[in-house]
Amino acid sequence: MGLLGNILGNAVSEGIGKGIQNAVGKAVEGAVRPAADKWAGQAAQSLNQATQDLADSTQATHEAAQSAVQAAQGAPTQQTAAPAQGGGMADLGAALSSWATAMQGAAAQAAQNMKECPQCGEVVTADHKFCPKCGAQLPERTLGAGALCPKCGRQNVPGTTYCAECGTLLPAAEEARAAQSARWDELLPQYPKWTLGGEVSVEARDAINGHPAVSVSVHGGSDAQLGAWLGQYVALLRADGFVPFYGEDSDIYYKVVDGVCRTFDKTDANQGDFLTMTFFVGDYDRRAAQRAQAPAQNDAVKAAADTAKAAADAAKGLFKKFF
Repeated sequence: MGLLGNILGNAVSEGIGKGIQNAVGKAVEGAVRPAADKWAGQAAQSLNQATQDLADSTQATHEAAQSAVQAAQGAPTQQTAAPAQGGGMADLGAALSSWATAMQGAAAQAAQNMKECPQCGEVVTADHKFCPKCGAQLPERTLGAGALCPKCGRQNVPGTTYCAECGTLLPAAEEARAAQSARWDELLPQYPKWTLGGEVSVEARDAINGHPAVSVSVHGGSDAQLGAWLGQYVALLRADGFVPFYGEDSDIYYKVVDGVCRTFDKTDANQGDFLTMTFFVGDYDRRAAQRAQAPAQNDAVKAAADTAKAAADAAKGLFKKFF
């Protein structure tokens, strides 16, 4: 097929691999991999043919353009076949679309008899009650049941948040949200809860300054939405008594409660398609306390200055009176 054909062929092969991963999802990839490979093999034949047609069409168009240039220059032309009609990219797109639809159907069907371990993420058949990898108790509900819409009955692909037919929040997604909400209550009771939007993940992380730390990730919104949500959450923190540590443009906010400096850090939080924020106990309690005392100290200094000025004015008055 020449250089163009090789490039397109490599792109198609890579697309098949990514298609399997994206359409099937991590949860059921192991279960449907054999079927996926079968479909991939069948699809590859039609895709490769479409690639060949596209390459032939492009080559014919290129030769026709060369002939036109030669004719304009008065040079003898070579008869070339007319560019192929139809096919090409349209066939390639249609084949990919059909294959992706088949993969989603295979994923949904396989998920009917699969469970996912809530502890380690291992995917096993529905007859298991405990995870063979970590020993955790498995849920009664299968992955397929978790993606079954309770309102319209549509069977969605596992990992879907909202029903593709009616937009209802699916059982597995609702359960995951409830679990993350409970995890927030457990790990971050001193902070306002995130209820602004997106999908929230609350995870304990390595200690900071010898104290437990928590990382919160939010995804599921556009870049603009994520930025707006972050600003709204900072407003909630400030309404709850958190103040910026390095001035109004600070990315770090703190609140001292019973001598403990609760800290929120949004440095580089917005990564474009998700947010990552860190909650921890700060190691600058003394400096935070000094900042809290600063207004009172300033008031005392001002009062002393006012007293000194009044005394100086009184002294001047006495000087004028007697001299």
